[in-house]
Amino acid sequence: MPDVRVNDATFADLQSIAKWLGIETPPRTIDRLVREKMDQLGLKPSDTPGDPQGEIITDDPDLSHTRILDASVGGERLEKPKRWKSLLVKMIAAARKGSGMDPQALSRELQILSKPYEYNSEGYTYQPELGISIQGQRAQDAWKETERLADKYRIAVEVRFQWQEKDKAQHPGRIGSLRAGS
Repeated sequence: MPDVRVNDATFADLQSIAKWLGIETPPRTIDRLVREKMDQLGLKPSDTPGDPQGEIITDDPDLSHTRILDASVGGERLEKPKRWKSLLVKMIAAARKGSGMDPQALSRELQILSKPYEYNSEGYTYQPELGISIQGQRAQDAWKETERLADKYRIAVEVRFQWQEKDKAQHPGRIGSLRAGS
């Protein structure tokens, strides 16, 4: 692998970008910025088989020890979504908008614990834009419900996420992506 040298100011800027994007290392930040620019230009990125930093597209990953890098629901990009719950809330809002459900019907529709009123105890958080309270979810369960709603209401969802650099993570440091819906 070739070494790339940058001046101190550029390296400091790269560290700032990495922090803002929630990426641990400057090399991974460069990888992401290059990938995004290649997408913008409509160029196909190089893909080295077996590259340990390559993106994993999987149907059933273990999402423990992950964080979201970027996501979109119904073609709308989420602003800094790092947590799986923010993706789930966005999907619930899109499903509600498309179906016109009131809070009672919405709470019944969900296959996660929810209450059709404000309740902020026992792990529940009130979502005023939805008119319901939702109990916290593990990443795996938040994605499962997001995927179910996306498929049922034909709302496209795309997620890029990264496993943390931990031994317990399924693919430490690697990036994965998931898609569901229309």
